[in-house]
Amino acid sequence: MKTRYMIAATLTAGLLASGVSQAAPYTGWMEQSLVAVCKASLTNRPVTFNQTMKTYRINGYNVLPNLMCNGEDIHTFALSRGNDRTAARIERFIPGTVTIQDLSMNQPVHVWFEE
Repeated sequence: MKTRYMIAATLTAGLLASGVSQAAPYTGWMEQSLVAVCKASLTNRPVTFNQTMKTYRINGYNVLPNLMCNGEDIHTFALSRGNDRTAARIERFIPGTVTIQDLSMNQPVHVWFEE
């Protein structure tokens, strides 16, 4: 009896492991939601863009930096079509660059004040 359970458990684990490795990169629903976000970026209404993001439950920090709309990143896509208000909203989700400057290595700072 124990051997039957062991064989069944081994087969089940093998089937589950093979199913995970063959998962599609994205489903039709995911593609539909990304297309809807690209279309919402064509409007110059940030409210419409935000509603689309909330409707499809898209995390802007994870998706928008890597989303390409017609060969352009979504921020450039919106700007090139004259949608500056929506592009400003998209820009919030695009990571910027950080520079760290050591103040002690700069030129001395002279401060003058009256006593």
